[in-house]
Amino acid sequence: MKKRAIILLLATMIMGGVLSACGGNNNNSSSNNTAASPTPSATAPAEESPSVSPDPQPSEEASETPAESPSASPEPAASASPAPSKTPAPTKEPSATKEPSASAKPSEPAKKPAPTAKPSATPKPTPKPTVKPSPSPSAEAAASGIVDAMLKAVEQPALIAMTADDVKNMYGIDASTLADYSGRMPLMNVKTNEIAVFKVKKEKDIDAVKKGMVSRAEAVQKQFESYLQDQYENAKNYKIVVEGNYVLFVISESADDLVKAFKAAAKK
Repeated sequence: MKKRAIILLLATMIMGGVLSACGGNNNNSSSNNTAASPTPSATAPAEESPSVSPDPQPSEEASETPAESPSASPEPAASASPAPSKTPAPTKEPSATKEPSASAKPSEPAKKPAPTAKPSATPKPTPKPTVKPSPSPSAEAAASGIVDAMLKAVEQPALIAMTADDVKNMYGIDASTLADYSGRMPLMNVKTNEIAVFKVKKEKDIDAVKKGMVSRAEAVQKQFESYLQDQYENAKNYKIVVEGNYVLFVISESADDLVKAFKAAAKK
């Protein structure tokens, strides 16, 4: 820009000089013409002076010169301001993630299975003690049935069944001689009431059974002699009755009625 302004200035000055020279020549010629011609019709120089005057041109160009003067830095063209970018749409705020629902409490840990017990060695079967032959079930049912019939016919205090050991200890009878037996003795130790029915295998053994019954009656009497007088008297009134192969021993206030019931049941 600075170099261009200098060139324009030099060109303007040159043209100004040329125009001035031309103007001088015109004036001389006009003056010569005026002297030669008496008629004052020379208005042409006046008309031409403005057109050839060197003044206006320099002024115009001078006026243009400052515009291109190197000192005046051209204002930078306003750069087109970039169109405002569209405001970005507000990003949607991420929806709050739902708080994870509280996970259900873990179920109680399954109980560990109890360790299975090691299989114990199969115990050797203990040898059963040799039992003396007991009466056959059918025969025992018969003796038991007789006693039940007696108790149904005649009411007695509470009684409990005798065991084989009771028979042996209380009567001293050899069980091998018996085909069947059944007995009842007092539940409470304040009574002497007792019923026993024995069925012998052979009639010759009846006397041995009767002897054992007498010993039992004497033992009961001795037990209650100084304990309960009424029970002592009751024991003294015991009964021993034989019906076929059956032998009855009974201590009771109702001994006679029980004997009748025994005979009736034994004959069936």
